[in-house]
Amino acid sequence: MQIAAITLYPLQLRLKSPFKTAHDVTYERPLILVAITTTDGITGFGDIQSFIDHAYAPESQAESLAEVQRLSHLMLGQTFDSATTLSNWLQTQSQFSFAKAALEMAAWDIQGKQQGQSLQQMIGGVGATVPVGIAIGIQTDAQATQRAIAAAVAQGYQRIKLKLAVATDLQQLQTVLAAFPDQLFSVDANAGWQPAMMDRLWALEQAGVFMIEQPFATDAWQAHQIAQQQLTQLHISLDESLNDLADITRGLAIADAFTLKQAKLGGIWPTLQAIHQISVVDKIPWIGGMLSSGVGRAVDLALASMPATRQVPADSSSSSRYFERDIVLAQPEIMAGQLPVPSAPGLGVTIDWSAVADLQASDTMTIK
Repeated sequence: MQIAAITLYPLQLRLKSPFKTAHDVTYERPLILVAITTTDGITGFGDIQSFIDHAYAPESQAESLAEVQRLSHLMLGQTFDSATTLSNWLQTQSQFSFAKAALEMAAWDIQGKQQGQSLQQMIGGVGATVPVGIAIGIQTDAQATQRAIAAAVAQGYQRIKLKLAVATDLQQLQTVLAAFPDQLFSVDANAGWQPAMMDRLWALEQAGVFMIEQPFATDAWQAHQIAQQQLTQLHISLDESLNDLADITRGLAIADAFTLKQAKLGGIWPTLQAIHQISVVDKIPWIGGMLSSGVGRAVDLALASMPATRQVPADSSSSSRYFERDIVLAQPEIMAGQLPVPSAPGLGVTIDWSAVADLQASDTMTIK
């Protein structure tokens, strides 16, 4: 693939309902659609999934945009024989994971369209559908949490993830969870707890929670390791601590599980490498979500179809749950706790250009 032009569409997608975590409350989601066009007229798409600030990750949307613009000028006119070749080149050029991931995603889309293969086929995924879970933001009280869980159970989600604050009453939560004895639960502290809160982790273990994501700060590697050693059934899954493959390698001796977000790790190819590294030491790799557009979620579904990642239902809910309007046509909906994996060549999505035009937050930028 020889790069002829790269076009960027800054977007602002509005969530149907606010999403509250230990970091903040999200009402609108800034995303940038990236379109790479080759000299033979094939266009591939990706999205920049970083957030407005550094509350969740060390790279902001503004920094990602500036880096994609810089890298785009370097890519123009160059020829890459595969998406993995481009990915490896990007690793030598930049430390900005979200920026690299957006460009690499578009390259996988191009390669699939050139070869007539879906992303799932190219990466060795299996199955027409994948089991999925739902993430429920911090609720106002136990009754609201129970109602949200009941609604998710009714929709068939195979894992329910609850966002927790430091102030969350775990005794009340245990009572709520006991009402759903057959449901798989995980929780997410979003790096908001302190290492001295082992009693809270033990309470979650006693409540039968399967996994907790990132209880402590991003740099609290030793605290996570000590906590995991004191737990017998509750798995700690690193998330905010993971920003590249070096973090994955470091985490192998620390936690049982790894929340993999391809945009945060620098792309699909680094994520595939991470899945292999984690699997060979019998730990748990699974696919998280980033409040992405339908473009990014298509990638997540393909990654969630890998044999190694299917053991934990992915964080990928029905498209209709997320935004008032998305930027892809034919959005997948959940059936019996499963979502279909896109099967068309490339990422398998069709851009809704009317939605892109309506959701643009600033002018289109074309580099050619």
